[in-house]
Amino acid sequence: MPIEGEIKINVAGKSGQVESVSITSSRPLHITQFFKGKSIDTVADLINTLYHLCNTAHRFSFLRLLDSSGVIKLSKNEISAYQLLLDMETIREHSFSIATKWGQGSDRSVDTNIVNLLTILKEISTTLFSGADPLSLVDKELQAFNSIDELIIKLENQLGLLLIDAHPESMYPFLDYDSFNHWLQNSNSQSAVFLNYLKEHQFDDLGNVEAFHLPDFDPQGISVLLQNADFIKQPMYQNTIFETTPYSRQSEHQLIKQLFSIYGNGLFTRAVAQLLEVFELLNNIKHNYTDIKFEKISYEIQRFGGESNALVQLEAARGRLFHQISVQDDKIDSYQILAPTEWNFHPQGVLNRMIETLTYKNEEDLIDKIKLLVNTVDPCVGYSIEIDRI
Repeated sequence: MPIEGEIKINVAGKSGQVESVSITSSRPLHITQFFKGKSIDTVADLINTLYHLCNTAHRFSFLRLLDSSGVIKLSKNEISAYQLLLDMETIREHSFSIATKWGQGSDRSVDTNIVNLLTILKEISTTLFSGADPLSLVDKELQAFNSIDELIIKLENQLGLLLIDAHPESMYPFLDYDSFNHWLQNSNSQSAVFLNYLKEHQFDDLGNVEAFHLPDFDPQGISVLLQNADFIKQPMYQNTIFETTPYSRQSEHQLIKQLFSIYGNGLFTRAVAQLLEVFELLNNIKHNYTDIKFEKISYEIQRFGGESNALVQLEAARGRLFHQISVQDDKIDSYQILAPTEWNFHPQGVLNRMIETLTYKNEEDLIDKIKLLVNTVDPCVGYSIEIDRI
């Protein structure tokens, strides 16, 4: 089992109706307790080693914590570059899940174009930060944005080829429902084939339940909550279990609103939101980071007595991620992480409510539908499914 642990989904049903759902987790949420008493450098290495999923998001969060607590100083230029890396990580995670998991019921083969995409994303990172791990505490050089101009063009072309079978500039299908529907009816891309499969098999509104999107928190209030291990294990706020998903982030987009009016919050709308977000982030990379300039980066860790605290939150591929730190006399005194998984796979959360709505023909049909729902909530998490009775 990976260090990230696993979600176990146990379902019982009768006569084609789901009767009960149990979602439990073996995720090692206590692991940050081992950070206590460790040095800044040691914890930086531990976070890089322990967190393979959303590695950039976790390490960027750590650097921002150190900046907010006064341990190191990050320039605005540097933060912008790290945010670009985070956008690329989200593009990578979404694209990989689409390429490997959007073939169910249609074409189960993996599009080899994903390899080319991953190669380009890696090249952008190593070109932007030459000679060192971009998110480490070692000395490094950040290159200007124009050093990756040609690679961004390659990225755009590869995403178009992999996901929509077209150049995004010449045929952007996500402006509104009409342009999207035209693309859906005429594209032979794996994405279009999968989305049409959902419609043809009447899976488009699968898991259509009311969505409760994670609100903005008062920093002081969430800081107190994060000190409660029970809250981190099964978070609830104002008697509500929220979700924090790509759908949450894209729910106000014009196309997603139009799809919601037709399909509700079900599988089809959520799948399109994930696909849409890739190209929204691509547009962000093309236009919002052009001011990144060359910079030599070297950290001087501040040694100070007393206590310093900081809290950061950022939107990662799977949802909103929280990190909180307390530094005491140059050592980590406490560290808390609340990942989006704990919201989205809460025992009474959005996935539970989606599965409860399912009807099925047989055990295989039920498992296939559960997999579709899990993948649209969080395609990265490790999980297993057990069916007690049918």
